[in-house]
Amino acid sequence: MAIINSSEIRLKVLTLKHHARQKFFEFLASPNAPIYVKVIGLAAAVLLLLLVLKILSWIMMLAFYHSDSVSYLLEYYDPKTPRFLDTSDFRSSEDNIFDLEAYKEELFHINEYNTYLSDRLPINRIHKDPRSEKCRNKAKKLPPDSELPSTSIVIVMYNEELSVLLRTIVSILLNTPMESVKEVIIIDDKSSKDELGDRLEKELQAFPFVRLIRNSKREGLIRSRIIGSKAAEGSILIFLDSHVEMGQGWYQPLVARVMEDPKTVVCPTIAAIDHTSLDLIADKYSNIWGIWDWDMSFRWGQISQREAQRRNFDDSNPIRTPAMAGGLYAMHKEFFFDLGAYDPGMKIWGAENLEMSFRIWMCGGAIEINTCSIVGHIFRKAGVITKSTAGELAVKQNVKRAVEVWLDDYKETHYIAVPASKKVEEGDIVSRVLLRQRLKCQTFEWYLNEVYPELHRPGRDFVGYGQLKGPSEVCMDTMGQGTGQQVGVFRCHGEGSAQFWKLLLSGELTNKGFCLDADGNNPRNVVLYECHGLKGNQQWFITEDGIIHHGGSSKCLSHDGTYLLLLPCDSTDSRFIWEFGDRSEDLLARFFEIHAKQFKYKTKKEVEKDKLEKEERKAAAQREREEHRRQREELKRRAAEGQAGGSSIEDSREEEEQKPKSNTLTKEEEEFRLWKAEKKKREEAKKKQEEEEALRKRKEAEEMRKQEEAETLRKQKEAAVKKKQEEAETLRKQKEAEELQKQEALQKQKEAERQRLQDEEDKKQFELEKESAEKPSNDSQDGVVDDKKDKSDVPNSDQDKKSSVGTNVNNDEDKLDLSSEEQDKVNNLKKQAAELGKQKSSENDPADVVKDSQNDDKDNIDNNADSSIRDEPKDSKKLQSNSDVDDEQLKEFLAWKAAKGSA
Repeated sequence: MAIINSSEIRLKVLTLKHHARQKFFEFLASPNAPIYVKVIGLAAAVLLLLLVLKILSWIMMLAFYHSDSVSYLLEYYDPKTPRFLDTSDFRSSEDNIFDLEAYKEELFHINEYNTYLSDRLPINRIHKDPRSEKCRNKAKKLPPDSELPSTSIVIVMYNEELSVLLRTIVSILLNTPMESVKEVIIIDDKSSKDELGDRLEKELQAFPFVRLIRNSKREGLIRSRIIGSKAAEGSILIFLDSHVEMGQGWYQPLVARVMEDPKTVVCPTIAAIDHTSLDLIADKYSNIWGIWDWDMSFRWGQISQREAQRRNFDDSNPIRTPAMAGGLYAMHKEFFFDLGAYDPGMKIWGAENLEMSFRIWMCGGAIEINTCSIVGHIFRKAGVITKSTAGELAVKQNVKRAVEVWLDDYKETHYIAVPASKKVEEGDIVSRVLLRQRLKCQTFEWYLNEVYPELHRPGRDFVGYGQLKGPSEVCMDTMGQGTGQQVGVFRCHGEGSAQFWKLLLSGELTNKGFCLDADGNNPRNVVLYECHGLKGNQQWFITEDGIIHHGGSSKCLSHDGTYLLLLPCDSTDSRFIWEFGDRSEDLLARFFEIHAKQFKYKTKKEVEKDKLEKEERKAAAQREREEHRRQREELKRRAAEGQAGGSSIEDSREEEEQKPKSNTLTKEEEEFRLWKAEKKKREEAKKKQEEEEALRKRKEAEEMRKQEEAETLRKQKEAAVKKKQEEAETLRKQKEAEELQKQEALQKQKEAERQRLQDEEDKKQFELEKESAEKPSNDSQDGVVDDKKDKSDVPNSDQDKKSSVGTNVNNDEDKLDLSSEEQDKVNNLKKQAAELGKQKSSENDPADVVKDSQNDDKDNIDNNADSSIRDEPKDSKKLQSNSDVDDEQLKEFLAWKAAKGSA
C-alpha cells in the first residue's frame, strides 16, 4: 500500500473546500437562479459533503500508515470530540427489540458487565486525573519520555466486547508517550464472537502500533501471555487486561522504576470501574496491598502498620506488597525469562499470580505497587472462566503446583485449609523444582518472616482452626458470600475454604482474612467484615464446653438451621455448642489467661480448684464446731461432778469462772488460731506469688514490646541509612556519568580541532607540492623546444633514433610510480644532462652531438643512479644538511633511488 502524506491531503481538501464553498454561495446569491434550482443545489451540496466526508475518512485510514499517524490518531481521538463505535453490523437495533430491559440483562450476563452501556459510551473517553498532588509533583522529577526504554504492551483477550477492547487501546494511545512504546501486542485466544473476526482487523488497521496474534487453539491466559512475551521486541514487558482504562501519567512511574531496578516488578494501583455504571472509582486505593490466605485465595487488604511505617506514612510512596493480582504489571523482559516466565504446566488462569509472587520474592526480586500509577479495571460481577468445570479444575491444579513447589513444610497448613487439594493431580513439576534450585531461592520460612510476617500461622496464632462444627452435622459456612453478607450453616463437607475458620489469639474469628462481625442489637446481623483489630463486635471467646461468647455483648453464637444468630446464652441448648476441627492446647491456655477475666470465665481446672478450697474451708469449719461441742460437754460433765461437793463445788465453780479456760481448751484454741494464721499466710504468699508472676509477665511483655520497638527503630534506621547510601550511590553514579560525558565531549572537541588543523596542514602541503610540480615541468618544456630548434638539421634517421631513445626513457619513467618530490629530482637530473649536451654540441659535429648526448643522457642517468646507491651516506648527509628535508622525505628519496638502480 502506498504511503500518503496526511498533511498534504488535508491541505488539498481545505483548498477544494474553500473554492467549492465560494462558488456555492455565489450561486445562491445570484438573483437569476430559480428557487427550486437553489433548493436542489443545496440538497446536492449536502449529499456531496457527506460523500466527501466518507471519502476523507477512507483517505485518512490510508494516511495512518504514514510516520505521523500517531499524532494524527491523537488528533482524531481527541476526547473533546466523542467517538462512538458503530455496532449496527453485530448488535440488534433497538427498534427490533421487543423487551429492551430483557435485552440489556441478556447482554449483561454475557460478560458480567454493562455491555449495552459500553457500546454507547465514547471509545475515546478520558477520566479526570486520579493522581494526588504529591504524585503530580513527583512526576516532574521522572526521566523525560525520550530517555525511557522501549516497551511492549501485551494484552490477552477472549470474547471481549469490541467496544471495551477498543476503549482499552485508545486509552493507551491518549495517556501514553507512544515514542517509548515499541508495540501493543493483542493475543486473541481463539475468540468465537463474529465481531472479533474481520471487523476487529478492520478496526485495528487504524492503529499501526498494534499487532494482532491469533491462537490456533484455546491456550488460556497463562500460555497466551508466554506467546506474547516471546513475540515482544521491547526491553520492558507491560501486561494488561483487555478491559482497562489508563489514568493520566500511568506509564512513566512504572517504566522509570523498572529502568532503575530491573529486578523490581512494578504494579499500578488498580482502581475499580463499576460493572454497572462503568464509572471509575479511584479515591480509596493508596493504602491497599495484595495479600493471601492458606487456601491460596488472593484478596486486597489494608497495609499493615509495619508497611505504613516503612513508607513514612506517605501515600505517594510505593508499597512493597507480599503478592500481586497478576493482571497488570511491568517487568524487565530479561528478568522475566531468567526467572522462568510463567509455569507452562499451569492451565487457563488461576494461582499464577501467587506462584510468580513467591518466585519473585524468594529468588532475588521485589514487588511494588506504585500508587502514582493508576489504571481502571472492570471487575466483573462474577467469574466468567471459573463458571465451567474445566475452569475450576484448572484453578485447583494450578494451586497444587504452586503449593508443592514453593510452600515447603507449610503446604500441610494449606491441606488443612483445603483438604480436597490433596487429591488433585499437579502434573510434572520436576522442571519447576530444578528451576528453584538453579536460582538458589530462599525458603518459604524466609518469605513469611521477611516479606509477610502479618500472615497468621499455626503454632503461633491459631487457637482453633478447621471447620467449626455444630450439632446435627452442620458447620459454620460463609455461603460463598462476600463482606457485609450474612454467614450461615451448611452440611459439613470437609473441603475447607468456606468452612475453614480460625480463632486467633487476639479473639478474632476469621475466614479468608475476613473477620466474623456481629451487632448485639440485631440477632441476625452476623456477617463477614474487614478486620479492624479493635475487638468490640469482632471479638469472640470460646469456652471449654464450646459456647462462643460475643465480646460486644453478653450474648452467644447460635443458629436457626440456615443462618447464624446472636442470642442470650443457654448452655442447655445444643445449638449454642461448637467444636473446632483442630486446636492448640498451649495457645488455648494462653487464650484463657488473656481473655477469661474479661468474660468472667473460669476453666474447669480453676473450678475444680475452687471446689477443693471450698470443701477444705467447710471441713475446717466442721472441725471447729465439733471442738466447741466437745468443750461444752466437758464443762457440763465437770459441773455435774461439782454438785456432790456442796458449797465447795460452788466455790470451785466461781474459781473456774474466774480462772481462764483449762489448759486443754486453751491449747486447742491456740492450734486452731495457728492453723488459721498459717492458712492466711499461705493465701497471702500465694497471692503475692501470683502478683509477682503477673508483674513478671507484665515486665516481660513490656521488655518484649521495648525490644520490638527497638528492633523496629533499628530496622527503620538501617532502612534510612541504606536509602541514603543508595541515594548517595545514585548521585555518585550520576556525577560520574556527567563527568564522563563531559570528558567525552571535550575529547571529541579536541579531536575535531586536531582533525581540522590536520586537514588545513594537508591542504597547504598539497598546494605547495602542486606548485613545486608545475614549475619544473614548465622548465623542462622550454628545454625541449630549444633542443628541437638546435637539432632541426639532424638527419631523419638520427631524429628517429633520438625519438626512440626519448620514448624509451619516457616509458621507463612511466613505469615508475614517482611522488612529486622524486619527480622534481628526476627533472633536475634531466636538466643537467641537457646543459651538458649543449656544451658538447658547441665543440663537435651536430650529428655526433646528438648521438653523444643520447649516450651521455643514458650514462648520466645510470651513473647517477649507481652513484646514488654507492654514495648513499654522502647524499644522506647532503640532504640532512638541508633544513627543508625531514627524515620521512629522506627515507622516501633513498627508497626511490634504490628502486631506480634495480630497474
